[in-house]
Amino acid sequence: MLKVSELEEHLGHGDWVVVRPGGEIVDMEIPANIGPATFIVSAVTDALKTSDAGLITGSLNRDDVWAVDAFALNRVILKRLEGVYTPLELYQAVVDLGIAWQVDKAPLD
Repeated sequence: MLKVSELEEHLGHGDWVVVRPGGEIVDMEIPANIGPATFIVSAVTDALKTSDAGLITGSLNRDDVWAVDAFALNRVILKRLEGVYTPLELYQAVVDLGIAWQVDKAPLD
């Protein structure tokens, strides 16, 4: 669970917090080109299959799929949120604010 008040504590004197979906804070340099709400992603290396009624029906192109390693949120976004969120709820809460998530393949430190 991601508690907004705890995320705000990690802002310190900076304007950003980066958090893994499980709640672990990540110490990383924020790329200059990211927006106020950004997924930090990595490539998927596992084989991906589609299924229907328990039967494998095809494969997915791994180049079209990312694994979300962390969320980068700036101070402005965090000030507009309150409460506790699952990763999916956090995603939706930001969307409900009218903010579009960006995707960045920045390496985590």
